[in-house]
Amino acid sequence: MSLTPADKLTGVLPVVISGGRPQLRQRTTARFLSDLHGITADPVWVVMDKDAVSYEGDGHEIATYPRGWAEEYAAAHWTALRPPEPGGFLGAFPGREYACRLAEERGHWAVLQLDDNIDRLDCFRRTPAGKRIAAFHGGMGMFADVLTAVTLSTNGCMTGAFLGSVSPARKLRVSRIGFPYSLFLERTGPGREHWYGPFEDDITHAYQYGGGAAPGTALVVPALVYHKENTSKSGMRAKYNSERSVALQRMFPETASIGVRKAHSNGEGAPRVFHKMGRGAIRTPMVITDHSLYSTVASQIRSLAEEFSGMAQQDVRARVNRRASRSLSSPGRDQSNGQAPSHHAREG
Repeated sequence: MSLTPADKLTGVLPVVISGGRPQLRQRTTARFLSDLHGITADPVWVVMDKDAVSYEGDGHEIATYPRGWAEEYAAAHWTALRPPEPGGFLGAFPGREYACRLAEERGHWAVLQLDDNIDRLDCFRRTPAGKRIAAFHGGMGMFADVLTAVTLSTNGCMTGAFLGSVSPARKLRVSRIGFPYSLFLERTGPGREHWYGPFEDDITHAYQYGGGAAPGTALVVPALVYHKENTSKSGMRAKYNSERSVALQRMFPETASIGVRKAHSNGEGAPRVFHKMGRGAIRTPMVITDHSLYSTVASQIRSLAEEFSGMAQQDVRARVNRRASRSLSSPGRDQSNGQAPSHHAREG
């Protein structure tokens, strides 16, 4: 049973933005799309027309947008240090804008924006327990339901799950202001912000919602955790360079900072520049507009937290028992390492 009224869930159009990954095995998000069937509208892949001819299908619609339109849109909404080159790299933001327009044309009130390389869903933490709980409760379908319910019950215009590589807070919260990245729900229709790019388009978009005079804001739901495939050099990642975060810092110097942490970017010898958003970056606070629905979401989050806590403790006990069993069955090895078997039992 969903938290969100059925008519509101079916009014969400799930869209996977893709480019430069023609083979289905490269687009790991595909494995989660079946979770959305019967919950939201049918998922759609959004791809530029020149790329679509080589795209391997999975049975879902592939909606294409013209290269000419993308170039015109990009030129008018460009934020990088150097202007776009004719026929060159445009990034994902024209696709994100097209996804919103597609949803609006089809009468949907929101779009579930997904990157094409999501490879894991968890609840609370990226652990075996977190993964099992997310899968048991519906996977991407559950993520869509919770994000929709939080959006409908607050002033959130852009409400996202929590990227697993970001350090989570210790305090359990249903939702808070923050920066959604690659898995988020966005309201469409009047008041929607247009997309800018080519780099850090998601961060810029959250600034647009959370830093303006309008009542909406950008939110994250820390209980919903996702991870992205991070080894390939395809898609957007192939174009990352040392200038990637500079424009972001120039646009928002009061809250966005950059720094060099490693000597190489993509193994090509250029400095690797990282960005960080400080406190107060999202200025518009979260406001609960439907206390009944938000309370229902909170109850579900608390229930998931209790389930996660119990399952995580069981996993720890099982791991401790396995280590203790190995230690007791090989006492000579433990003694040669100068460690008592009981020491191994405590490490779990």
